[in-house]
Amino acid sequence: KMLRYYETKSISQKYQKYRPHYPVQLAKDALGSLREKKIDFLLDVGCGGGQSVNIFAPYFHEVLAIDPSENQLKEARSQNKFAHVTYKQGIAEKLPCDNVSVDVITSGTSAHWFDRPKFYEEADRVLKPGGRLVIFGYWSPKIVPLCVSDGDVTRLSGVGTQLLKNTFNKLIFHERHSHVRDKYNQIFGEIPLLNKRRFDNLSTDYTWSLVDAKGMIQSVDSYETYMKSKELELKELSEVKRSARLSELDPSEQFARSLKLFVIVAEKLN
Repeated sequence: KMLRYYETKSISQKYQKYRPHYPVQLAKDALGSLREKKIDFLLDVGCGGGQSVNIFAPYFHEVLAIDPSENQLKEARSQNKFAHVTYKQGIAEKLPCDNVSVDVITSGTSAHWFDRPKFYEEADRVLKPGGRLVIFGYWSPKIVPLCVSDGDVTRLSGVGTQLLKNTFNKLIFHERHSHVRDKYNQIFGEIPLLNKRRFDNLSTDYTWSLVDAKGMIQSVDSYETYMKSKELELKELSEVKRSARLSELDPSEQFARSLKLFVIVAEKLN
C-alpha cells in the first residue's frame, strides 16, 4: 500500500528549505533526444515541494505535479516560477489523467512510498506509446569540510559522514528506506516496462553548514516521532563531537556535500 509521510506543515517547510535540489543535467540525460522540441505533457508524481518539477518544466508545454500532502503543495505553489505548471492533490495509485495522454512521468525520491504494482498499472494506462517513466533518487555518501587544514580534512570528513549516517539510521525506521540505500535496484528489476535502463554516473557537489545538516535531519518525518518517543543520545553525540573536535567548528562552517544520483528510465513500447 501507499505510505503517507512528510505531510505536516513543519516537515513540509523544512523539506522545501533544506532538501537538496536536483541538477539540471538529470533532466537532460533522462529526456535525451526528446528535448529536441518542446514535449506536450509531463506528470510528476509525489512532487513534494517541486524540487524535481523545476528541472523538467522548461522542456514541456504543460506540467501537472501531484502529491497527497496539501502542505507540501502549498510550499511548491509558493515557489512556482512556471505559468504552465499546475500543482494538484493526488496519489500515485490513481493518476488524474486520461488514458494514453502523458508523454513523460517523473518521480523523484518518492517511488519507494508508493503501492508500486498499482502505480505501474496506472503509468501504463496514462502513458502514450513511446512515453517514458523516469524514477530517480539520491544518496549522499561523503561530506568534506571546507576552510580547514589539510590534516583535518580526512579526519573531519570521515567523522561527519559517519555521524550523519548514524543519525539517519536512528531516525529512519521504515523498511522502505532500504530501497534508497539499494539505489532503487529492486525497483528497477520490478518495473514491468521492458525497455528500461538506468544510469548512476550523475553527481553534484554543493555547500552546506551544520545548521543545514540539522535542518535536513529535521525534515525527515520520523524525526518528530523519534523526539517524542525518546531523548536523543546526547551523551553519545557529545563524546563524538569532543573526540573529533567538532565543537571547535562554528555552526555556520561550510561543508562540501557530494550527492550521488541514481536514475531509471523506462519506455512504454508502441
